[in-house]
Amino acid sequence: MRFAVIGHPIAHSLSPELHTAWLEAAGLFGCYDLIDVTEQQLPQIITKLRIHQLDGINVTIPHKTAIIPYLDRLEPAAQKAGAVNTVYRQDGQLIGANTDGIGFVRALTERRPSFQKTLVLGAGGAARGIIAALPGDVTITNRTEERSKAVADEFGANVLPWQETFDLTSYDVIINTTSVGMAPHIEARPIELTETHALICDIIYRPTPTRLLREATEKGLDTLDGVPMFVLQAAEAFERFTGQAPDLALGEQVIRKQLEEF
Repeated sequence: MRFAVIGHPIAHSLSPELHTAWLEAAGLFGCYDLIDVTEQQLPQIITKLRIHQLDGINVTIPHKTAIIPYLDRLEPAAQKAGAVNTVYRQDGQLIGANTDGIGFVRALTERRPSFQKTLVLGAGGAARGIIAALPGDVTITNRTEERSKAVADEFGANVLPWQETFDLTSYDVIINTTSVGMAPHIEARPIELTETHALICDIIYRPTPTRLLREATEKGLDTLDGVPMFVLQAAEAFERFTGQAPDLALGEQVIRKQLEEF
């Protein structure tokens, strides 16, 4: 079996370490690679899947929506989100799944079982997957307001125009789905944390904690970093690839150990 994660750029991904550990623990013979792919190269990856040179892929920035036209069908969550982060083969067809939302909401509800109002920073592929799975009242803010409005209209969410500072007092959960703060630009932050009681979440896992989460901790706020979501969404993908549920504790251990080295 051969699996991979595709994106551009892709060198930052820790997916190979995670999936390799799970394959070994499950006693499965296989490998999991990083493949840097531009949008123009997507047809080549699809060909590799169809001729069994690849058995499944994870999809990251910037291909989560661009890959959809190449697939035979989408799972309901991917259809709703309009974004795909996992492609697997079933009955000769290429199926697109979106496990971002499932993974994130599982991690979120373990940390905060009950919440009403959520502010989502960003309106890209990761945001779409998460917004599609979120319960309650959701507000979206993005530097490109037209994109916020388009996503909000699609999901029945609210739009908050992008500003230098926001009134954050009414939100129970604030989620950064943008790449702001990701290595190598680790001192960047998407917003200034004004007065709030919210759980501050950042789906970035490299570095962890991000500057946003460090500042939240300094203010005494509860935080959720990107590792639990990363492991849980990857576990959903692994099960689709192999038909086996992976060891979640092993997965988090592998990722936290890798992050300690950066």
